[in-house]
Amino acid sequence: MSNFSFLNRKWPVLAKLGIQAENYLHTDNNATMLKMRMFGEKIIDYILAMYKVEAGRFATQDDKIKLLRTTNINKAIPDLFDIVRRFGNKANHDGYENKKYALECLVSMYKIAAWLYIRITKDTSIKPLTYKIPKPKAAGNKVYGMDDYVREKEKIKEDHTKEIKDVKKQADGLVQTEEDKKVQKEVESTLEFNEAQTRKKLIDIMLKDAGWYLNDKELVKVELPLGDHKGKGKTGYADYVLFNRKGKPVAVVEAKKTSVDPIIGRQQAVEYANSIEKIYKARPVIFYTNGYEIYMWDDNYSEPRQIWGFYTLEDLEELFFKHRHKKDLNKIKIDKNISGRPYQIEGIKRVYEKYENGKRKALLVMATGTGKTRTVIALTKGLMEANWVKRVLFLADRDELVKQAKEDKNSFKTFMPEEISCRFTGKNSDNREATLYFSTYQTMINYYREFSVGFFDLIICDESHRSIYKVYRDILEYFDSHIIGLTATPVDFIERNTFNLFNCDNGDPTFNFPIEDAWNHVPPYLIEPRVIDTTTDFLRKGIKYNEMTEEQRQQIEEEGYDGDEINYDKKELEKKITNKDTNRYILRTLMEKGIKVGDYIGKTIIFAKNKKHANLLDLLFNELYPQYKGKLTAVIYSDIKDKSVLIEKFKGEDFPRIAISIDLLDTGVDVPEIVNLVFAKPVYSKVKFWQMIGRGTRRCENLYGEGWDKKEFPIFDCYKNFEFFEIHAKGYEPKPQKTSIQKRFQIMCSLLEKFKEKGELDICKAFAAKLKADIEELPEDSIEIKKNRKKVEQVKREEYWNNLSEDFIKKLKLEIAPLTKWIESKDNSDAVGFDNSIYRIMINNISNDKDNLVKEINDMIKKLSRLKLNLNQFDGERELVKSLLQPFGWQDLSYERLEKIRVSLRELVKYKGEVSNTFIVLDIKDTGSITKEISAASVLYGGNMEPYEKRVRLAIENKLKDQIVIHKIRKGEKLSQEEIQSIYSIFGEDFIYSIDELSTKTDIDKEDIIGIIRKFIGIDEVELNKRFENFIQKHHNKMNSTQIKTLEIIKNDIAKNRGISFAALFAEPYTNFNQNGVDGIFGKMADDVFELIAPFRAWYIS
Repeated sequence: MSNFSFLNRKWPVLAKLGIQAENYLHTDNNATMLKMRMFGEKIIDYILAMYKVEAGRFATQDDKIKLLRTTNINKAIPDLFDIVRRFGNKANHDGYENKKYALECLVSMYKIAAWLYIRITKDTSIKPLTYKIPKPKAAGNKVYGMDDYVREKEKIKEDHTKEIKDVKKQADGLVQTEEDKKVQKEVESTLEFNEAQTRKKLIDIMLKDAGWYLNDKELVKVELPLGDHKGKGKTGYADYVLFNRKGKPVAVVEAKKTSVDPIIGRQQAVEYANSIEKIYKARPVIFYTNGYEIYMWDDNYSEPRQIWGFYTLEDLEELFFKHRHKKDLNKIKIDKNISGRPYQIEGIKRVYEKYENGKRKALLVMATGTGKTRTVIALTKGLMEANWVKRVLFLADRDELVKQAKEDKNSFKTFMPEEISCRFTGKNSDNREATLYFSTYQTMINYYREFSVGFFDLIICDESHRSIYKVYRDILEYFDSHIIGLTATPVDFIERNTFNLFNCDNGDPTFNFPIEDAWNHVPPYLIEPRVIDTTTDFLRKGIKYNEMTEEQRQQIEEEGYDGDEINYDKKELEKKITNKDTNRYILRTLMEKGIKVGDYIGKTIIFAKNKKHANLLDLLFNELYPQYKGKLTAVIYSDIKDKSVLIEKFKGEDFPRIAISIDLLDTGVDVPEIVNLVFAKPVYSKVKFWQMIGRGTRRCENLYGEGWDKKEFPIFDCYKNFEFFEIHAKGYEPKPQKTSIQKRFQIMCSLLEKFKEKGELDICKAFAAKLKADIEELPEDSIEIKKNRKKVEQVKREEYWNNLSEDFIKKLKLEIAPLTKWIESKDNSDAVGFDNSIYRIMINNISNDKDNLVKEINDMIKKLSRLKLNLNQFDGERELVKSLLQPFGWQDLSYERLEKIRVSLRELVKYKGEVSNTFIVLDIKDTGSITKEISAASVLYGGNMEPYEKRVRLAIENKLKDQIVIHKIRKGEKLSQEEIQSIYSIFGEDFIYSIDELSTKTDIDKEDIIGIIRKFIGIDEVELNKRFENFIQKHHNKMNSTQIKTLEIIKNDIAKNRGISFAALFAEPYTNFNQNGVDGIFGKMADDVFELIAPFRAWYIS
């Protein structure tokens, strides 16, 4: 007879599963574990029903176990469930065969079944409650696999539901007497419900996952006796001590109860480590855990930290190897052939210093083109030579960037060819031989758990920005490694969360080398752009019939369009309307004004607005320039087949010369030969804008022939992007997007709040159930969820849901809602979006927000009008949808009515037709074309005047042919009227800078043209010194020492500021000598002093 036969009296479904599992024990251990996993998933529902705890519709077994821990149940019971769940998962994923653990599952579930049976029925006739190991039976059972498991689970669903209802009924009438409690205590004692034991089993499983097998007595010693523990002559017993193959201890594990914070065991673990070190002359690494949370402390080398699994023996041996052979990073010689520039060496040194000080994360911010990849390669090489690092993982968000780092010209392959590298994909996920691994975040998120937590010593995150870490943060949290973030995003635009992730203070990365520093260096490390305003009337204003010329209107009418319908803002260009002639102008301007290399236009990127626009530009280019036979251009965006081949050709071959791109070439791709950029679209993100500019800033030696390097590159700005960023200095950064589920959770919290205020308790109960269902869906394996486990478990307590206090709802909004973004929705995205639309209508209605209510209803009508009502799926709901297409269908906005609409239609809204999107293609003569170089100073340089002053000085010197005028201004000599007029004459249409702009930049009145020019061309300091020396020599017999000192200060002021304001002479530091400034200092000689400095006077704007 089976050990589970007694269950036939009450729960035949459970009895059948138990009996079948025992029958498989000697022939198919895997099947036994799968059956017991299913048994556990069923019986836990009965226990939750007995405790009147509701689990969500989609609650996982792990979720239910966590719910069980919130009750007053014996804490060993949830642990037993967890043991079976873990073994069942292994049987599911790994085809796991292990009779010992299969028997462990049988015994665990037998104990729980017997305990529950007696608790519910009070029938003790099943005693003595001892599990008898089933005898082997003749083989005959077919192999039981995962498909069988799924089919069987579905088959018993109905019977299982009935049994749960029976348990609920019986539990309602169940009264526990003192005698019952006594019996229950005896049962728990007989069944050995011991939290310490069950917790130990959980830890055993986690150790086994890391390759530590308890039956290997040489490597794993349990309850190891330690003589003279704490120096008190007594024997202590360490829970687990892990040894290497030479018999040396490498780790000690202190185990605490699952209900206890593992930190409580830290000091105890340290004491055990002390005793082990004294006995074995080797200090082990310290781990302390409660079976869920694991902390590691390599206390001679680093601080305690939470990790997400135990180190393997190989991980620990590698750690001890580092302890013995690790070198001082400050003394490591950096390979100057990889990164020899001073700022690169400084960046590497700053990371090394941070690591030497015990920190494990660093963030390098370096402008595009300054060699981030080369810097991190040299940094990695140094870490490997210093024995800090053995294995490295390089992550990027696109295949092209991964390939570029792995094997392009400036890659790991080039500079570290001796290392074994691996382009990590799903197909080679078992590769453990390489030292350099390269992967996209998107690939690694599916495989990172197949590695041990200590496998990688260094993780390099390319382009570290918020979108990556919102989705892929778990990868970085899981591995216990040093981490380096790389980004070209200017510091002012890096999100606070990114700084936090790399343990940097907000706005203070480990190292920062901005683009201004690269431009200011002599010679410059990066090339500065020339900005060319390349616009037309249509590009500046949009295409509007009422603003057109007569000729243009005639063309509109000839093409058959109604002029009144042609009224498009410039933002709608290439989205709703295009004009071929406008795009021809863009292409012609590039070909006529762009930089050529050899006989052809140089390498160029045209940033197009969308796919249609890119295709149109390509078509028009080949119509305009048929002589090139289509070989000059390539359209590159995500839908293009072989786009990676096209990118490689653009980077490394003569043709194509022009890449017409949507997004793919905006960031990351390195092509130093690029000499033209065409901004044929508006850009609103400052981060993206700088990334796009960065495509052209790289230096390229010998581009035009031996000794003829790249010196400049033009940006053809077709949408006045530079003007936009002058007005909106920080641009418009898109706000972090919440997932649809996160939005729904927050709206439901608000609705719960509103309906509670109105006393609608039944509705509150309905929303509470929905919120609980979402909480149950939080993914147990996500490290973010694990980190917030206590918060999640806290809000699962029934007493909170029974009360629904204001503080509790606030807690749901602030602490739980952000976690729901990690939920992987089982619903169609359209269904969740429909939920949100209905809930917004509800909240606007209950809040009496009529304007937004009307807007939401109109939006809903528009969405419903797209549904394909002729499909069979709408049978039974067709009339409901039709009624909702009219305003009168929304007269009843009660909760009951809106909820009925939501439930009835949410699964149908995915059956929608395409949006009819009329796209108008015009070909009419555009007017008002401007092709003019502009300074774009405030955008390119911000408040940094040095590079701006340099550019203005060169422009003035090139334009002002009369060098004598420049000579006289610098010397402070008086100019004739004709010479002054020659200065004004340079500010014509073809000069980049206007007097107004230069006046604003220098803060000098625009009427003082000489003062403005002097600000840029500077002072002849030899002549200045001579003037002041002559003055002092002439008047020294009438002057005191303070006056002479003051003249020295004035002279230095003039030299430093390239002029002086008279007002400055009556402020500090001059008022420090006399409250009346220069007048008071010099008295009667003041007029002589003013005459001395008059040639250098500047009229500053007050």
